[in-house]
Amino acid sequence: MIKKTKITLFLIFKIIQNKKRFLFWFFVRFISSLLPLLSIYLYSQVVSDFESQTSLKSLLFLVLIIFVVRLVDNFLRLKSLYKLEECISDISFDIHNYFTKDLKVNTKEERHQSIQTIRNFSDASCLTLTLLRQPGVDSIVSLFIIPIILLFVDRQIFVLEVAYILIYLLLDYYTTQKYIKLRDVQNTKIENYYAKLQDSDDTDLEQKTFTRHFTRLSNWSFWEWFIIQNSAVIFYSLILIFCIFSIQSGFKQISDLVLVMGYVASTQTYLNSLSEIKDNLANMTVAIDHLARNKSISVLDLDDLI
Repeated sequence: MIKKTKITLFLIFKIIQNKKRFLFWFFVRFISSLLPLLSIYLYSQVVSDFESQTSLKSLLFLVLIIFVVRLVDNFLRLKSLYKLEECISDISFDIHNYFTKDLKVNTKEERHQSIQTIRNFSDASCLTLTLLRQPGVDSIVSLFIIPIILLFVDRQIFVLEVAYILIYLLLDYYTTQKYIKLRDVQNTKIENYYAKLQDSDDTDLEQKTFTRHFTRLSNWSFWEWFIIQNSAVIFYSLILIFCIFSIQSGFKQISDLVLVMGYVASTQTYLNSLSEIKDNLANMTVAIDHLARNKSISVLDLDDLI
């Protein structure tokens, strides 16, 4: 799946017409993703200054810095988000134009099915790019930087944090494999249903088949998320217990608890985001397989994905 995902992402980048604009706003989005991490650190410093009874002037100066950081964060984040939204809208048309320019069909039904296959891929690609713009960039940046920050706070917490992230991602990888198989079947049912709906109202069989397979996909999604979410709860609790014992023993202060648990709570949010993006990347790889198997679409060959 990893190789196919890379190929799919490179294909999308190849299809994009205005690459410079897309990359520029993606870079701005990357810069804005660093600022919330700085805000958590500054907030913990405020708590630390309270504990050490620092002067009101120093506290107000810290609050002023937090205020400025939050303002800059809001400007860069919102500006890049909406500019990337415009880019992604254009990309959807780039994908449609790329795959329809050499479309060869003999019947209306073949065209309907081919167009739905292209739509499945376009929708999955644009949704993935939308999730990458937010919260994907935040997640990737934060999951790389947070462990580094915690390494300087406490090595034992760093070990727990890294174990937390690795186990979460490992469980997510294995649960996604079954999701891919179920999504593959579901995409086929979607294509069959809309191909039939274009020319006939008699779609009872297609609707029942669609609904049955969608229920299977939905049930597995519940178990997938239930498993990985509980792994997050276990590590969150372990790190919290460790911090409580450290404070009770006099090794840490309340400000350390605020800093550590602020980053650990963010970790679950960012991991959840990556899981959602991973599922959508799976949707993309399934959709690209369907495109490659479609004989009416000549710009993509199945051998390209192997």
